[in-house]
Amino acid sequence: MKVEVNLLSSCKTELGIEVEAERWKPDYQAVCQKYLRQSRVPGFRPGRAPLPIVQQRYGDSIRADFLEAAVRKYFTEAVESESLTPLSLPKIADVDFAPGQPFTFKATFEVPPALELPDYRGLEIEQVPTEVKDEEVEAVLEQLREQSAVYLPVEDRPAQPGDHAVISLEGKYSTAGREDIRDDDVTCELGGEGTPQEFTDNLSGAQCGEIRTFSVTYGDDHPNRQLAGHQMNYRVELKAVKQKRLPELDDEFAKDAGVYSSVEDMRSKVRADCVERKEKAARSEMQSRLVDLLVEDTSFDVPEVLVEEQLESRLKDTMQALMMQGVHPSTLKLDWNQFREQQREKAVLDVKRAILLEDIAEKEQLTVSDEELEEEIARIAQGADQPIEAVRSRLTRDGGAARIKNTIRNRKCLDLILRLASVKTPPGLIVQP
Repeated sequence: MKVEVNLLSSCKTELGIEVEAERWKPDYQAVCQKYLRQSRVPGFRPGRAPLPIVQQRYGDSIRADFLEAAVRKYFTEAVESESLTPLSLPKIADVDFAPGQPFTFKATFEVPPALELPDYRGLEIEQVPTEVKDEEVEAVLEQLREQSAVYLPVEDRPAQPGDHAVISLEGKYSTAGREDIRDDDVTCELGGEGTPQEFTDNLSGAQCGEIRTFSVTYGDDHPNRQLAGHQMNYRVELKAVKQKRLPELDDEFAKDAGVYSSVEDMRSKVRADCVERKEKAARSEMQSRLVDLLVEDTSFDVPEVLVEEQLESRLKDTMQALMMQGVHPSTLKLDWNQFREQQREKAVLDVKRAILLEDIAEKEQLTVSDEELEEEIARIAQGADQPIEAVRSRLTRDGGAARIKNTIRNRKCLDLILRLASVKTPPGLIVQP
């Protein structure tokens, strides 16, 4: 077999493949024999018709089956002989097949670009601040108080701003043809963020059992796309009024909130957690900056197939994020093709970063052991509150284990780049001891 390699670009290759007749003939005969065994020719017992008659009767199908298998077989042999790594199925062209003649075809496909790695040792970068201020600690303590808040019923006065009103509501669109809204158990904070002012104005001063009617006009940019740009006519019954009470920030609250012996112990551990989070975020940000420096210092083409995969991934992530917020993507008046193209520049950058990390990991011979893979699977299982065996089985079935190994390898590569970097402390920066 003869293979001619033609480099169309740094990441696109064309192979011209020629297979001698003596080599492809056994494969062709094997296909003919398969049709002979399965043939049903009038006047002959099944599988007993003469081969020339079978070839005449099923010639087009025999040719198609042979070519499909032969292209796959000889293409695989060709890329292995040339040590190439196709990133996608090839585009096949110029197929030439005739009895007794060499079988030839061309295959075009994308490959990882060959690039000259920049020097990734000793890159200079500034330390990202990790100082934790007192107000940040107090903000976390306030969040913990909010999480432990109780809501006490108010019975001796009407509702007022700051209260949490439990209501049932009916909403009718001013626009005809849209389905009414009904909900018998809604809680809204009067005067709170996210509560339309009309609800606060109309429910303030109301007693339990009272019914108020009013309209709300929602802006076009309202996050709930079912309401955005519409006017709703509401009929609201106030069912209950509750007042939020926060626990005192004292030793008793600290002991109830978790593994704290006192409020000062709580404050100390919260600060330690904040420092850990900041250091982790700072480390991630510095790693990202270092990879960006490498991208800026390296010029190379990226395979379109990888860019398309990244675009699909970004689109999928966006849709999942919207659905997590209760917004179905189909309700948005967006040109998704345009949105997809707007992500192209970022997708190209993502691919460049991935290729550079892969090449560095290969050069540094970074590997992932079975033990490291098992530790990561155990972590995923714990986070999902699922049995390790079930998670392992699912990952093995859908190829997820390979993706996890690649993630761990990239993580090791990022750690290495940062470890080799020269991290400078900018003037005035407070470094945690």
